[in-house]
Amino acid sequence: MFHRYTKMGLLSCSLCTGMVFLLLSCLQNQASQNDGNKAINDSLPVNPKSYRSVIDTVSDDIAAVYSGISPINGCRDFTSEKNWTTYQQHINDDWKLVEKNKTSPIARWREKNLSMVSSDTSTLFYPFAGADFLYAHAFFPDAANYVLIGLEPIGKLHRCDTMAKKDFLAYLEKIRASLYYSNQLGFFRTKSMEKDLNQQSLDGILPLILFYIRKTGHRLAGITYFTLDNKGGIVPGWQDTSTIGVRVAFFDSTLKKPQVMYYLSYDLSDQNLKKHPELLQFVKSFGMQVGFLKAASYLMFTADFRVMRNYLLDQESSILQDDSGIPFRFFKPSSWTVKLFGTYTQTIDLFKYKFQPDLQSAYEKQETKHGVPFRIGYDVKFNETNLLFAKKKH
Repeated sequence: MFHRYTKMGLLSCSLCTGMVFLLLSCLQNQASQNDGNKAINDSLPVNPKSYRSVIDTVSDDIAAVYSGISPINGCRDFTSEKNWTTYQQHINDDWKLVEKNKTSPIARWREKNLSMVSSDTSTLFYPFAGADFLYAHAFFPDAANYVLIGLEPIGKLHRCDTMAKKDFLAYLEKIRASLYYSNQLGFFRTKSMEKDLNQQSLDGILPLILFYIRKTGHRLAGITYFTLDNKGGIVPGWQDTSTIGVRVAFFDSTLKKPQVMYYLSYDLSDQNLKKHPELLQFVKSFGMQVGFLKAASYLMFTADFRVMRNYLLDQESSILQDDSGIPFRFFKPSSWTVKLFGTYTQTIDLFKYKFQPDLQSAYEKQETKHGVPFRIGYDVKFNETNLLFAKKKH
């Protein structure tokens, strides 16, 4: 997948100060908006632990409904609807398969092969990500900050208390349909996302991201929208069609582990990044980070995405990717220690000209074979998954 840039936005549901408590509504008090603006201005470099354990019950309830969890507050009146119970059953059945075939085996593999890196990751940088919080979290569950970049717009959040029941339930089905490829294959298809996320009601990736954040056992602490100044600094704004960034703060179920996800809608081509250097200035401000690339359409194989490729090679302390990320030849033995996992024998027809004989040779020469107990990425068609983990030597 590959991804875009526009202008600004902000929702007035952010982190407040005080003891651990439940907000009755993030819209009740203008002071919460002021606190939210302060929090986002102070957010670089990010230290999520500085935030109080406060649940934003409005967005948390919305995300619960999206993810098939019975709502606690404002959405309870429609849960007796037959269409809701059907949606909930379908979502939970889908999720059982995701856990069985994807996240649980990824967790076992991660603990064996990435435990030191995963537990020590302050910031995970995931370009060409789209709405893929699921696998960012699956491979790096302890990251303090997730920075995801995609072409897809952020979009609006629809609420059960502001839509007719029939329309809201139809909206939920659109969310479920848009998650199909990610849940089944382990990646979002760009063409499908273009169709799924350009509807009147479902017009962006934020509902999908909230689905995954809530479904993976987290509670929402606040959502804020922003743009960037010319030096990569955050500028708060209001949510509208030109919004380029959204910040979602959340906690684990114990409310003891705060984390933050940033999604920015940017075109990562050289042409656009040279016009808008503020994006990589923003990413760089997080300090040491780990890179993650999956189903990236082989874009960094071309001369049009050299800026992003060079940024990753220069700035990341380590990179986890499949073969669609950075070409294998750029991981020079003098600079990188590389370990290969899974199987690499072919590419799908759409990308057959991106096959890498040198990567295949490296797999064949590796004395010890390192399998992966799950299937994600383009090569699920062939029942193959390949992963490359590169750690910088200096």
